[in-house]
Amino acid sequence: MKKTRQNVFETNSSSTHSICIAQNTEVTLPESVHFEFGEFGWENDTLSSVTEKASYLYTGMVANDKLEEFNMMTKMLSDKGIRVSAQEKAEGGSYWDQGYVDHSGDLVDFLDRVIENEDALINYLFSDLSFVITGNDNDDSDVSIDVDYDHESYFKGN
Repeated sequence: MKKTRQNVFETNSSSTHSICIAQNTEVTLPESVHFEFGEFGWENDTLSSVTEKASYLYTGMVANDKLEEFNMMTKMLSDKGIRVSAQEKAEGGSYWDQGYVDHSGDLVDFLDRVIENEDALINYLFSDLSFVITGNDNDDSDVSIDVDYDHESYFKGN
């Protein structure tokens, strides 16, 4: 089947994810945060809890071989007094055995931003106004960021 999506001719369909990082917001740092693997593909969902956003971030970082950067981020969080824990990768297990972000390579700009900018990381994880919308281009579900406050947005469409 041939389908036109987002004014681009395509012969297949895939997941679409939008990420909103609120800016200039006050956040309350939690006592702890746990990072675990998740599965983020075609489902229509909004990830807004700290646990959901941490899982999306961690799964994307592992998929893009950014474990060294992840360890630097967890140290920064620890230095702020937040207890950090993370699900271990299974011995001999592959990325797909533990979760995935569909077409995770498209997350690199987002990942680099939260790795390089402490405020972006804190706002992404802990602001109640930051979120991730997951969906796909097979239906009319909208993954657009439509908010009326200062924010950064990232779109992963593939």
